[in-house]
Amino acid sequence: MARLVSCLTPTLSNLYDPQRVVVAGFLAELVNQRCAGDLTQVEVIMNNLLGRMVDSSHEVRMLCVRGLGNISSLGSSLVQKYCTTVLSAMMAGMDDKEDPEDDITLESMSGLSKILKEIAESNVRPILVNIALRIRPCFEKEKGAVRAAAFQLFGNLSRFGDGPSKEPFLEQIHTNFVSILLHLNDEDEEVKKSCKFALRQFGPLLSSSAMNKMFQQYLIDDKDISYGEFMYDLSKIIITDIQSKVNFYVMGNVSFFRSSWVMIRGNAAMFAGFLLGNLPKDHHTLISKDHVCGALIQLLKDPAPEVRQKAAEAISLLYEY
Repeated sequence: MARLVSCLTPTLSNLYDPQRVVVAGFLAELVNQRCAGDLTQVEVIMNNLLGRMVDSSHEVRMLCVRGLGNISSLGSSLVQKYCTTVLSAMMAGMDDKEDPEDDITLESMSGLSKILKEIAESNVRPILVNIALRIRPCFEKEKGAVRAAAFQLFGNLSRFGDGPSKEPFLEQIHTNFVSILLHLNDEDEEVKKSCKFALRQFGPLLSSSAMNKMFQQYLIDDKDISYGEFMYDLSKIIITDIQSKVNFYVMGNVSFFRSSWVMIRGNAAMFAGFLLGNLPKDHHTLISKDHVCGALIQLLKDPAPEVRQKAAEAISLLYEY
């Protein structure tokens, strides 16, 4: 292995893209299959992969990110040793500006998910909120695999949300809660599964045992849920247990009325209607009624008939306003 690595690594500086691609992919898989031999070879491979993170080929950069993420295969001690370097590389990968198909972003998030299972909370604490902020735009990416990886990664961040990082991470949960609930009824099955995973993971962090119980009981990976009934019951729990966030969630739904996905616009109209319709009359002052009702009326002109239907159903719940 040492001779093979020594023979191949100079090719990473070769002029021809395909040769650099082959070597980067091979080194990445050496790490994944734990074939790197002694610690010296791991060091050599890691340094070479890091050195090509600025390669002109986006495919080489993607494979380098993959190889760095594969350090998770080598056990906690080596992950701990390289975690700072690898975390920085993953964050840089998510910021890659020349990644038209989001391949590097996808690889970075997948690598982060693997790395986060192996490292201590203290290593992640300084960048926990930063990671959450970086992945948030990926929730609405066109490619289903990217959305699924983003929700999966957000769920994995929950591992660090019950220690010193609890308060800032709880704020990120509330910020992204509406997006995750709307994509629970996404057109992509893998996205649905990732949203279920994320909700199960951070359910215990929310100050509602009823909500956590609901997530653990109904959000089973390979089991379909009746989305409308689920959201109707959940809206009642939200109103009872975290009423201070109701207006925040309603306004979050309104922002999704402009989503490019028909299904998400319909989900948002329905969720907003459930929250407003189930809110007790003496708490109606908590809601920005004029803005929400105006936005729902606008949805009645939506080009998609299913969105107009959901908007009409939502408006029908507002008879006491």
